[in-house]
Amino acid sequence: MRRSNAFTIVELLIVIVVIAILAAISVVAYNGIQTRAKNAQVVSGVNQYYKALQNYKTINSVYPTVSGCLGANYPSGVCWQGDSGNYSVNTTLDSSLSEFVSSKPILATELFSIGIGNNMRAGLLYQYVNSTTSRIVYYQRGINNPCMAGAVSANEGSVVTQCVLTLNN
Repeated sequence: MRRSNAFTIVELLIVIVVIAILAAISVVAYNGIQTRAKNAQVVSGVNQYYKALQNYKTINSVYPTVSGCLGANYPSGVCWQGDSGNYSVNTTLDSSLSEFVSSKPILATELFSIGIGNNMRAGLLYQYVNSTTSRIVYYQRGINNPCMAGAVSANEGSVVTQCVLTLNN
């Protein structure tokens, strides 16, 4: 009887299954890292614009009186789309903050679903509410993410964390 030095089918299947499991774990870990990186990019841009808005108010005694998306690279210039209306990049808002923001940070490259109806969001929205109140609204993918100091957080659609920072004029 001659003994073969080749692998058996069972041994090969075990190796293939182990490789598949390791690949699946790597893909999940990579997606988590990618999501955290995108969220960190948004939070960094929000902090930059928050400081710009504070500087604007220091010089002008009020926050800007127009609403719009802040940042760059929004698909079709839109950062907020859905049931309650659409918001897009506002050139008046951009130019009023341009002296405080050297280059517009990229806060999003795609709109994503917040898990409620047809609502899609991305990046950062500045809303002028009335003469006494304005607010910064931004979304992070995933639930229970921390918001910047002073912001109120809420999970929406079990998909995203909404962060709202109210600014009093």
